[in-house]
Amino acid sequence: MPGAFVWLCASATAIGGMLFGYDTGVISGVLVVLGTDLDNRALSSTDKELITTLCAAGAFIGAIVAGITADKHGRKPAAWFASVLFTIGAIIQGTSYSIAQMSVGRILVGLGVGSASTIVPLYIAEISPARYRGRMISVDMIFLGTGSVLAYAMDAAFEHVDHGWRYMVGLGAVPSILLGVFLFWCPESPRQLIYHNRREESVRVVRQIYPNATEQQIADKVLSIEQGVTRAKALEEEVTLNKALKALFTIPANFRALVAACGLMFFQQFCGFNTLMYYSSTLFGIVGFKNPIAVGTVVAGVNWIFTVLSIFLIDRVGRRRILLWTMWAMPLCLILAAIAFKWVPIDRQTLELTSDKVGWSADIVLVAMILFVAFYAAGLGCVPWQANEFLPMEVRAMGTMMINMFNWGPNIVVSSTFLSMMKGITPPGTFGFYAALCILGWIFVFFCFPEASNMNLEEIRAVFEHGFGVRYAEIWRKQQRAAIRLSHEESGT
Repeated sequence: MPGAFVWLCASATAIGGMLFGYDTGVISGVLVVLGTDLDNRALSSTDKELITTLCAAGAFIGAIVAGITADKHGRKPAAWFASVLFTIGAIIQGTSYSIAQMSVGRILVGLGVGSASTIVPLYIAEISPARYRGRMISVDMIFLGTGSVLAYAMDAAFEHVDHGWRYMVGLGAVPSILLGVFLFWCPESPRQLIYHNRREESVRVVRQIYPNATEQQIADKVLSIEQGVTRAKALEEEVTLNKALKALFTIPANFRALVAACGLMFFQQFCGFNTLMYYSSTLFGIVGFKNPIAVGTVVAGVNWIFTVLSIFLIDRVGRRRILLWTMWAMPLCLILAAIAFKWVPIDRQTLELTSDKVGWSADIVLVAMILFVAFYAAGLGCVPWQANEFLPMEVRAMGTMMINMFNWGPNIVVSSTFLSMMKGITPPGTFGFYAALCILGWIFVFFCFPEASNMNLEEIRAVFEHGFGVRYAEIWRKQQRAAIRLSHEESGT
């Protein structure tokens, strides 16, 4: 049973996830109230897409840098680097008077977002006991959702303040400073300490993680970690970019694990959720709501509630099951929104209403989006960030980098094309497009995403040695349940 210490470490580093949510969500309200503060002119749709996309572009680069350096320098330095980038980027954005300056700030914040999105789940996965790993990584998702809620709350609080958008983006520096401070009390990952021949430190950290464990249990845990690290070092004497990439793509089990993890992240981004995170205020303004920022805050709140709900279900229900049980409803919600948009009078050239009478169609769009977000947050919003557990130790950092590339690459596409798609193929066509991708995502999960809950990181390695391991993992779970029942029966006699 893990102690409070490991939960505090997970929560402290998950502030990086909060900044991820805040800096990607705050732009929704900023775009609505910027006015002519940048370059003394109103922003075009292209300008809005540029400012929004640069954060994702920076995150793409940040994820690559963090993935390359995470094994060489450890998990904590990368997290510290992210906190510095968040702080500097927030200050530059808050003091911007031109699109160019704002763009620099968005890129720097994006670099921090990408680094944090790589390192935080990786770090938490490596300090978490197998039984609690899903819930502990979900802490990062809860903080991410909290960051989004805070972003919309700040948007609403400063919406009617002169130049209030500066406070919206500038306040992002506060949690980033807290992250940097709290990291002083967080230890390095035990696996990283063993990897870098710092065994005594690793023993001390394991003892902190399991305060109620006996010395023999601690010794057994450290031995298990050593065996995994030794196996990793035997496969690759010195972790380098070329060798890690080669191991990912040329070893069939590693490649299948990578496909499962990256494929799920791809569908997480192309399901259309981030169009709401980036453009919800703009979207709800398009359909006719008088206070679109407040409406966007409701959607962010729903995201947070169902993310919290998932933390209680994900290890009990299982990653695969929770995906299959929630992803089927997401395309239905998008199709409902697409149908409702047929009755919203919009000028496709300007994305502005051509009539003051909208009414029921706007309400249906809102309900559809709330339901979509609820199903997304309960499953697809959380599970992909835990998929780095599929990857063996020797390629985990590089594989996590690849997962994040499949996060931020599609994110760039979504954020840079949403408004253009709304104009080019109409709102119904846009939402129908994302609905089709959601259906493909459900099919992908059914055939290619195995259940890994309650397996330790070393046991998961064997799953992908049997194809994508869907049937193998189910057999393993049945055998484990049978063994547990037998153990209980024997202990009761």
